[in-house]
Amino acid sequence: MANGNLKDEYLDASANQRQFQTLRFAQITVFIAITGFLINLLFNASTPVPTLERLALKTGGLLVTFLFWIHQERVMAYWNHFVQRAAELEKELGFRQYSTRPRAGIVSSFKAMRLFFIVFSLFWTVALLWLT
Repeated sequence: MANGNLKDEYLDASANQRQFQTLRFAQITVFIAITGFLINLLFNASTPVPTLERLALKTGGLLVTFLFWIHQERVMAYWNHFVQRAAELEKELGFRQYSTRPRAGIVSSFKAMRLFFIVFSLFWTVALLWLT
């Protein structure tokens, strides 16, 4: 920020990363609610669901999974961008909140979320191909 205040940019980057972190977990709540609704319609219906409707629900479940996965990846990218930017600004400001944060290592929330969506993708694929 050539003409701006670095501390203001740092505070803004921090606020942005908090916003995207909140969004990550809010969208998971919505995803689980939608998925639970679809699973309930398919497997806990008191009356059998016709074949064409079952196919549509399973396809919808797979589509919803992919859409939320894409959105999750984008939100994670933005979150990571703002954390990295804040870490860059810390060098000039003498702060250490982001630049000294623990590294993810083998296990990270990014990898866990990817595994989460892979599992749901596999579930809907199996349901679509083999489950009646």
